[in-house]
Amino acid sequence: MLHRMRLTWNKINRENNLIIVIAVLVILFAILLSFPNITNPIKNIMNKEKVYSVEVIKISGCEDCFDLEQLKNSILTDNIKIKNEKELDYNSVEGKKIIDKYNLERTPALVIISRNIEKIDLDKTIFQVEKSYAIFDKSVPYIDLNSGKIIGLVNVKEIQDSNCKDCISLSKLKDQLESLGIKIDNYEVIGVNSIQGKELIEENNLSFVPSLLISKEIEEYWWVFSQIKSSLIKNKDYYSFKMPIPPYKEISTGKIKGIVDITYLTNKSCEDCFNATLLKKGFQEMEVYINKEKWVDISSEEGKILLSRYNITAIPTVILSKEILDYNIEDVLNQVGSIEDNKEFVFRNLDVLNVKYQKLK
Repeated sequence: MLHRMRLTWNKINRENNLIIVIAVLVILFAILLSFPNITNPIKNIMNKEKVYSVEVIKISGCEDCFDLEQLKNSILTDNIKIKNEKELDYNSVEGKKIIDKYNLERTPALVIISRNIEKIDLDKTIFQVEKSYAIFDKSVPYIDLNSGKIIGLVNVKEIQDSNCKDCISLSKLKDQLESLGIKIDNYEVIGVNSIQGKELIEENNLSFVPSLLISKEIEEYWWVFSQIKSSLIKNKDYYSFKMPIPPYKEISTGKIKGIVDITYLTNKSCEDCFNATLLKKGFQEMEVYINKEKWVDISSEEGKILLSRYNITAIPTVILSKEILDYNIEDVLNQVGSIEDNKEFVFRNLDVLNVKYQKLK
């Protein structure tokens, strides 16, 4: 990954450097999700010069159940060939025999049979590996073979205020959850002032909107849930996120949070200086909502006041209003600037941008 990042870095121009450097800082301070690599479950092959034959048995599930095909294809390498493949309905006579033989409790399931199974180093966080076979029985969604119920279909409710035109849409979170393999069966948007909305706010002790309520089936997704659990609050029937995504409305006060104003502090006589609006683009890449923009030249009375107030020694730069703190990215901000006593943010570390700027002192 780092190698690819370096190659990409070498290809981008200075303007893109400016945008990316801020976004990369966010990534460095984000929670890294270390999911098991289902698309590459083979950790090692004992003898890379030998070809191992395997038999594959797929036990089917439901239409919305976990798709085994990608996992099956991921074991196909130059060293592994499938000599025989079966796909069995879990309700068929032969399917039930396989279920009983391998003590399967859910389906879909994948059985890989080989006398050389120990020479194929399968990831044991994904497969149950025995002497002559390996089983993948961690599908989600799945059919519970004891009850016959489909487990793992997630319902999501977004509580939003249609009157808050600046509030963010949480549909991106839905897309992100689905990209992690989470099957969302139903996504419902509910108004904050509706009867249902008010009930859900009270039942789940919500303090901001928009808020996302995720049904407890999310717990089934073993490759995701353990990583995001610390970001969630467990309620009666749903999980909700602890932190809001700005802009949002604070329910108790009705205030809109996360509307950030930006001031560009420049010197019109510095013709070679980089375009300060690129800093705005960088923050927008971080999903910061930029509202009002203001240009101030250092030769003006206001410019001189700002230089003195914040002891600014390099321009062009930007000053962001205190609402930037609504984004809870103080660690990132402190890497490239300073949060002042009045809670406004001044971008100071221009060297990280690899652009032309002017030193004043």
